[in-house]
Amino acid sequence: MCGRFVVPEEAAILACWPEICQGQGSSWTAGFNIAPTRVIPILIPASNGGLELLPVRWGLIPGWWQKATLPTLSFNARCEDAARKPLWRDSLRTRRCLVPARGWYEWHRTERIAGPSGRQSPQPYYLFRPNQTVIAFAGLWSEWQRPGVAPVFSCALLTKPAAPGIVSIHPRMPVVLQPEIQPDWLNPATSADTVQSLIIDSDATIQAHPVSPQVNDARQDGPHLIHAIEPPPPDLDLFGNPSP
Repeated sequence: MCGRFVVPEEAAILACWPEICQGQGSSWTAGFNIAPTRVIPILIPASNGGLELLPVRWGLIPGWWQKATLPTLSFNARCEDAARKPLWRDSLRTRRCLVPARGWYEWHRTERIAGPSGRQSPQPYYLFRPNQTVIAFAGLWSEWQRPGVAPVFSCALLTKPAAPGIVSIHPRMPVVLQPEIQPDWLNPATSADTVQSLIIDSDATIQAHPVSPQVNDARQDGPHLIHAIEPPPPDLDLFGNPSP
C-alpha cells in the first residue's frame, strides 16, 4: 500500500506537463507528508486535448455510492482487483488519471527506530525514482454527487507488487508510469488488455533510504522529512552476529 507521499510544488508540475490548461484551482504548494483524505492534484484529459489539473480527495468515492458514511481504505486500489471489484472497475475503464508526486513512504516491517518520545516504531523509508524530481502515479478518479450538494471529486492510487529492489521494505508499491506511456493510460479508449500491459510494464527503477520517524505524525511537514538518516544498526545475537 501507499499511505503517505510527497506532492510537488505547482511550478514543478507545470514544468513536467506543459500541456496543462487552467483547471479548477491549480495553485499548489509542496506537501511532504500527504495522508489519505487530503486534497491532492491529479491530471485528467481536458476537452481541448491538453491536461486539466484537478483538486480531488485522496480516497475514492464511486459515483454510485449511497451510504451515509464514506468508504474506508479506498485510497489504494490493487491492480489485481481493480478490473473486477465494483469500487474500482468503472474508474479503471474510463476515468484513469495521473497523480504527480516526488516519492512516497513505506515502513519496514522488521526494522525498528526510536521516535521523539523514545518509543520504538517501524523504520520509515522514502522511496523515489533517481534523477527524476517529479513522477506520475497511475490513479483512478471519480465524481460523486448527492442532491443539493456540490460534486466531490476523488481518487485512488493503483498499486502492484513491489519491485525486487524495494520488496524487502514493503511488498507493494504504487504504479509509476513513464512519460511515454502516460497518454495511453489517460486515453479512455485504450483497451482493457493494453491498460493491463501498461501496469505490468510500469517503472520499477526505484531507490529508497531511511528517514526520520517524524514522518509518522501526519501533522509534520517540510523537506527535512525526505532527507536520509543513518540506518538503524542490525539486531545482534549474543555472539555479535546479525539476528535472523
